[in-house]
Amino acid sequence: MQQRRPNASDDVSLRQLAVHFAMGALLGTLGASFLVFSNASRVHQLFWAAAAPPTAIAVFICTCALTIAVGASLTGIIFSAMEAERIAATRRRPPHGRP
Repeated sequence: MQQRRPNASDDVSLRQLAVHFAMGALLGTLGASFLVFSNASRVHQLFWAAAAPPTAIAVFICTCALTIAVGASLTGIIFSAMEAERIAATRRRPPHGRP
C-alpha cells in the first residue's frame, strides 16, 4: 500500500517532522546507551571508572538523542521538500514525446 506523497513543496507536514524526530531520538538514545553500557567503548570507561552520577549519564544520553533527532528532522524536511518539488515538476511538464 503506497503512502500519500506531498503534492507541493509546502506540503511537508508536521506529522512527517514528528516521525523523523522520533526516529532520530530513538536512534540517538540507542546509540548513546550502547556507548555507555558496552564494555568496548571509551565512553563506558569514562563514566564507570570515575563512578559518575546517574545524572551525567542521563544528560549524555539526552544530548546524543536530541542531536541525532534534530539532524534526522532537518534531513527529513529536506528530502520531503525535494520529493515534493520533483512531483510538482513532473506535473508541470508533459512526459517526453507528448506536445
